[in-house]
Amino acid sequence: MEPTIGQLVGGALRLDRSTFDLAEHAPDGLRVALAVLLLAGASETLGQAVVLVLNRVSRARFVFALGLGGLELVVEAGLWIVSVWLVAGLLVPARPPLLSAVRVIGLAYAPLLLGVLVFLPCVGPLVARLLRLWVLLAALVGVGVVFDLPPLLAALAVAVGFLGHALLLRLFGGLAAAVDRWRWRVQTGQAMPLRSTDALVPLEPREHHR
Repeated sequence: MEPTIGQLVGGALRLDRSTFDLAEHAPDGLRVALAVLLLAGASETLGQAVVLVLNRVSRARFVFALGLGGLELVVEAGLWIVSVWLVAGLLVPARPPLLSAVRVIGLAYAPLLLGVLVFLPCVGPLVARLLRLWVLLAALVGVGVVFDLPPLLAALAVAVGFLGHALLLRLFGGLAAAVDRWRWRVQTGQAMPLRSTDALVPLEPREHHR
């Protein structure tokens, strides 16, 4: 009997090794991984919805923003997965297929399905960091499964892969910033965002013209 997406997500949240093994070999493993990434990105975007609301984003653009957030996470995860696959492949006699890494590390993003919780006042930033740490731990377990590595080597591969992913983002930081500006304009129709903190800043008094 094939595991359901709910069972795979639940096992990933529990950091269960057998779940990642099932995801690697499940016929729908790739589809589940992509679904998790898209939904997790949408959840994170929904958690930041206060910014979209302050900018009076239309309903259609709001829905589009959720979808774009999912695609953005797919791209981000793809860079990290390829980096980990290249690094971990150097530590094993035979590198497994890239799609195996996609199935497993994509599922490791399951904690970000709770990304909507970043909207919570005061604790939102802390929740965001804890969820990312949870993803790192899940990826460590998954990499150990798909590459058959002990925990220390799996942690090394995940860490070096993360640094490689961060380096790529830094090298193409200008392009990434341009994409972010384009994404904001497409999502909201506005050039610059009004952020939640801006709502707390009193309006400056206007000068009276004589």
